[in-house]
Amino acid sequence: MDFERLKGPEKGKQLFKKAKLGFWEYVKSWKMEDPSEFYEAFKTDDISLISLENERIAYVINYRFDEPVEFIQTTLNVLFDDRLIAQYHYLQHLNGEVMDDVLSFE
Repeated sequence: MDFERLKGPEKGKQLFKKAKLGFWEYVKSWKMEDPSEFYEAFKTDDISLISLENERIAYVINYRFDEPVEFIQTTLNVLFDDRLIAQYHYLQHLNGEVMDDVLSFE
């Protein structure tokens, strides 16, 4: 594996940008599909009050059932009223395809 292609500030910017787009798609879908649950989680209907902060990018090798699963995990801090309320984890296969995403509340 050529790890050098995963390094550098430009690659990091691309990964964070892709994760932020994924977050906004996630939130907009959630708000549309289950507005009451969305309101309960965020205490608002106004998604413009939510801001994101880059946290980290990690290359992960996860051994499960004796077969490694490799992916890139981009983590964003989710802020509301300048307070950290959650983290959003955006997982991608090494070829850039989306693998999964998870929103974890504090």
